Amino acid sequence: MYESFFGLNKKPFQITTDPSFLWMGKKHREALSTLKYGVMDNKGFLLLTGDVGTGKTTLINRLVEDIHGKAYTAKIPDPGLSKYDFYRMVSRYFGLPIEVRTKNDFLEPFSRFLNDAHEERKSVLLLIDEAQRLKHDLMEEIRLLSNLERQDAKLLNIFFVGQNEFNSILLQPENRALMRRITITYNIDPLDQAETCEYIRHRLKTAGAGYEIFSSAAMEEVFEFSRGFPRQINIICDLAMFFSSQVAKRTISRKIVNQCRERISFTVDESPTETENNIRAPAPKTRYRPIQKERWPWFTAARVFTVAVVLLVLGGGVYFTPDPVKDRARQWIRETYRTYFPITDRPSGSEQPVADAYQTANSDMATVDRHPSPETEKTPLTVDPRLRMPSRPPDLKFPETIDRPTRKAPAAKTAPTSVPPAAAVATPPSEPPDPADAIDWLLKKRRQELSQ
Repeated sequence: MYESFFGLNKKPFQITTDPSFLWMGKKHREALSTLKYGVMDNKGFLLLTGDVGTGKTTLINRLVEDIHGKAYTAKIPDPGLSKYDFYRMVSRYFGLPIEVRTKNDFLEPFSRFLNDAHEERKSVLLLIDEAQRLKHDLMEEIRLLSNLERQDAKLLNIFFVGQNEFNSILLQPENRALMRRITITYNIDPLDQAETCEYIRHRLKTAGAGYEIFSSAAMEEVFEFSRGFPRQINIICDLAMFFSSQVAKRTISRKIVNQCRERISFTVDESPTETENNIRAPAPKTRYRPIQKERWPWFTAARVFTVAVVLLVLGGGVYFTPDPVKDRARQWIRETYRTYFPITDRPSGSEQPVADAYQTANSDMATVDRHPSPETEKTPLTVDPRLRMPSRPPDLKFPETIDRPTRKAPAAKTAPTSVPPAAAVATPPSEPPDPADAIDWLLKKRRQELSQ
């Protein structure tokens, strides 16, 4: 887009990891030579760490290019896989024509492949990028792969490439066995200001620039924005060259870099400027909490405790109240109920025998001997609490001829006895009386009472 304006062959600040634009500073040359030595000498486990955007991927791509023909390499770009998916990917990248269904399906062909490579005097390098995404189970499987070795040489080199947090993952107790097997480690730091300027000039020269496109002040501003991270350097320099071509300026100044910086900077932490016409209310200090529906709004701990205390006090008062007070309370409740809820209906015919039986039972209990004998005192008096029906009255038998009774003075009342009258207990005649005679006698007696 702007290549023709600046006279370039291609864009110098692409985000992709192009090995032709690799700038080998002092740090990168040291890292590359160290890692190359570890691979070619079969040191086993290697580790390369660095912050985001420091150029780790570009460096390992250059490493693979340098050892091409001297080692078999396989790069796993994303290790967030299951165990068997990891085995399938390793087999495919190394070109092993096997179908992995079990662990044994992978281990036997892979072991033969390692021995054949050793006979060919070639190293085997397994690159695992983004190693911070490895899970503990898969890390253990990778560690066990390193056991495929000979007594005199290592057959497999495993190269971990990850961000700085992978170091803390290795320091965990469950990963200490893997950490102790790592023989070579290297950490890439960001560039300083001088290295940043050399990095920009190198990329512009590789793209075909014939003059200094960025001024010294502009490169200083690029370093202040990027803090020496190559990825951020590429982003702001590419945008600065685009804006400079739009305004037809062949030399990029600090002002253009500042304008690009404003367009890609995040100002979340900066508070907006307040004026007389732009006054914002202060943000609430309380955190947002979603509304939660209470199942029983009235059911709280304080109310439950209050109800429990009240019930305990009432129960204790009733339990410790003297018996006379309880009797008077029952009598008052009974009289109050009868006052406000009087019984107006008479008991029906079916209920009358029950009431009579209740009165009969009470009278029987009242006539019990108040001075029992010593033998009776030994035997406790038991009264059936259930209502007893009265016994059936005896059948009355009327005589054939009954004289008219004479009126006499009323005799004194005597205590009722259980002996029935003579007429009632008279021996029945040999032949049963005629019911018609009894009816005539009753009619005759009724007329006599009416005439008197």
